[in-house]
Amino acid sequence: MNTRTLRTAAAALAAVAALTLTACGGGGGSDSKDKDSTKNDKADAQTADGADGGDDAGEEGEDSAGKGAAKGDACTPADVKIETRKVTSPDRHLLLVATAKKACTAYGFPFLRFDQDQASAASVDQSKPAKPVKLAPGKSAYAGVRTSSADGSGGTGRDAKQLNVALQSEGGDQVEGGETQAALPATPLHVDDSSQTTYWQDSEAAALKW
Repeated sequence: MNTRTLRTAAAALAAVAALTLTACGGGGGSDSKDKDSTKNDKADAQTADGADGGDDAGEEGEDSAGKGAAKGDACTPADVKIETRKVTSPDRHLLLVATAKKACTAYGFPFLRFDQDQASAASVDQSKPAKPVKLAPGKSAYAGVRTSSADGSGGTGRDAKQLNVALQSEGGDQVEGGETQAALPATPLHVDDSSQTTYWQDSEAAALKW
């Protein structure tokens, strides 16, 4: 074999070796990139799932907290027996009594509507106690209700046959359970636009001061 033939053969072998190395190197790089890409995709999916799960858990917690806060320890219509009592003084007043069937707190003042009134009676701000009235079973909270004014400042008024009562949560909203009807001491009862109620008090005397 002459020198020229040897050189040609050597060049051919070198070219084949180079192609083989290139092919091996390229294949390894592609496999590595594919594996890295798959790992990243899985990690992204897990992160997204975790984030979604966290949001759901957060919403669940908020819903639970919201439902718990809606009532708290506030008295609901189911927790108390509500009735009215006739009083001789002050004039044109009646006494609203809420007697607890279970321990609860009488927050704020009762929301009162006579018959189908759209708005509830006003409250006497000066009657707000230092702290809400906490009731043990069998104990009562009281609110004084002025039904009409003696000087006619409340308008001509009308005769009411029904009193609807709703109770407050600690935040001042109406608690669950809707309204309950309290029988009036006498019907019809004359009411006018000056009708108002005190905050819940721990005694009859305190409720009838206004």
